[in-house]
Amino acid sequence: MRKLIISLTAASALALTAVPTPGLTQTPAASTARISVVGLNLATPADAAKFAARINATAEDVCHDMARGNPHGAFTMAGCKVAVRQQAMSQLSKDQRRSLRIASRANAVALASR
Repeated sequence: MRKLIISLTAASALALTAVPTPGLTQTPAASTARISVVGLNLATPADAAKFAARINATAEDVCHDMARGNPHGAFTMAGCKVAVRQQAMSQLSKDQRRSLRIASRANAVALASR
C-alpha cells in the first residue's frame, strides 16, 4: 500500500507539472532600467570601466527585482545578468560599440606592456 501511495503521489506531481497554471507560466513584467552614457568617453578604458560598473549595478537591481517578484521562476541570477548585459550592449549605437572595443584593446595593451 505504501508503494502505491508513493507512486500515486509521484504521478500526480508529474501531472501537475505538465498542466499549465496561470500565474506560474506567465513571465513577470519586464523591468525597465536606464543606464546613462552621458559624460562617458567609451573609447577610454576608465570610462568603459565606469560604464561596465553601471551595467553590472543595473543588472543586479533588475535581477533581484525579478527574483523577488517570481520566486519560482525558471531563471538563474547569472543568466539574468548576462541577458541584461546583452540587452544593454544591443542598445548602444555602432559607434559606441566600436569605442568600447577600442577601450578593451587599449586596456589589453596597457596590461601587456607592464
